[in-house]
Amino acid sequence: MASRCPTCGASANPRSEKLDLTIPAAGPQTIARYLQLMDTNEPPAAAELAYAQAAESNTAAQLAGLDEEIAQLKSRLNQLEDERSVLAISHQRSLPIVSPLRRMPPEILSEIFLWTLPSPADLAPGLPMLKTRWVLSQVSRRWREVALSTPSLWSLVSVSDERKADPLPMIQAQVQHARSLKIHFYGSDTGDTKAQTRSFAFLSEHSLRWEELFVRLIPGVVPLMSTLRGRLPSLRRLSIVWGNAESQDGIESIKCFETASSLEDVGFASDFAYIPIPFPTGRLTSYRVEGPLELHLGVLKMAPNIIEARVMVAYDLDQPWPKPSDPAIDMLHLKRLCVTHVEVLDHLRAPSLAEIAINLSSTDENPVDHLDPFFLRSSCAPPRFCVEDSPGLSITERILTKFTFITSFTVLSDSVEVLNAHLSMFAKTPIAFPHLNEISFVSMDPPSFHYPLVLEMLQSRRSAQSALSSAVFVTSKGPGPDPITCLALNALREAGMNILILENSDYWRRLNYESIWVI
Repeated sequence: MASRCPTCGASANPRSEKLDLTIPAAGPQTIARYLQLMDTNEPPAAAELAYAQAAESNTAAQLAGLDEEIAQLKSRLNQLEDERSVLAISHQRSLPIVSPLRRMPPEILSEIFLWTLPSPADLAPGLPMLKTRWVLSQVSRRWREVALSTPSLWSLVSVSDERKADPLPMIQAQVQHARSLKIHFYGSDTGDTKAQTRSFAFLSEHSLRWEELFVRLIPGVVPLMSTLRGRLPSLRRLSIVWGNAESQDGIESIKCFETASSLEDVGFASDFAYIPIPFPTGRLTSYRVEGPLELHLGVLKMAPNIIEARVMVAYDLDQPWPKPSDPAIDMLHLKRLCVTHVEVLDHLRAPSLAEIAINLSSTDENPVDHLDPFFLRSSCAPPRFCVEDSPGLSITERILTKFTFITSFTVLSDSVEVLNAHLSMFAKTPIAFPHLNEISFVSMDPPSFHYPLVLEMLQSRRSAQSALSSAVFVTSKGPGPDPITCLALNALREAGMNILILENSDYWRRLNYESIWVI
């Protein structure tokens, strides 16, 4: 007999008991007939009925015993589950008490909070503003105290569309907790323009604390720019984009930044008319402006400290191109240069240049005729080179054949056909341009690359023992490599080649959203 549990009465080891399926003794003929009757509807004889009744009584007794034991076990299981639920709640409530976060110094917690701030790419127009700082301030009283005592956590103010951005009360609360301010104001033509104007007007009242201003101008905001005159002593970064042609109506110039003496980074762009925006150049290190050539040359002459420049010539393209200035404009600290017209190089000398990008869609000339004198005059040999909208393979061949100091080459194009043509060229001539150790292909169109051609190019250059050690392929959303190509690419990676296949957004995030390479 199995022992019983003193608490619930259940068998202490129910699995050790075996079912007793013994039935009354009977002859072989009766037992055989009994088994036969189980599979038929025939009536049993008297002897067979007595035998079946005895067997039924035996199994019924055992079933009753099992049902009782199952009920006892279920009752005990329910009791254990209730006890576990109570214990789990108590354990869960006690865990935060011993959590290292409770003992973390507020300085470290504050630093962690700052890592939740969005990147420049996350603040691009049309993307919702991340509101993690508000969430952090509502976790606990201590977290709220740390968050509110971290001014840098509240410095970044992003206004895109009042249906998505912080409403004015939240902006007011945010400004109250911040010490300096970084304003990203992307005016929306389709949103609540009155609400956006109210927000910008409020932010303008605190312009003495502005360090950054990224603004997309709409008609209601343009008149408010005049209120900023003489009130931007701390402004270091400035970026202005005109939202529509209506915002330029009646505007001859915007004169409120002349006294922003701390200005280091400037960017202007417009798809409409050119509106002059004067600014100081003494401390300028980054220049990203779309405007007439005369503007560019004037700024570059007066800005000796520029480190990176994106010179986008526009608006006066119907005028004769001026002759190169003599002497050339000295850009002694310039390291990164991007130009929409290769002819701009005729006016410059940049001995420290390390990266250069040119757009070839706007010229019918051989770019080498401008690049070669520029490099000789500057005594520079920039290893990184990017071309956008190359008109053909011959231009690429001339550039790479002439300038063997180029080790990193990027092709950026709206045409996947152009990119695939370059891929084919590098695949069919693996021994050409042996000085290249990095090649990037950046497509701005949805179609993806022809990945078997990608693999052919990489394998051919590796088999030719070229210097190529890194390759980047960037495209919009689309199908990636097939499984067989993926396996072959992984084999090249394992052999030491760095191969990246990225989507456009990831690529620009890697370069920083305001990359000098974006023409």
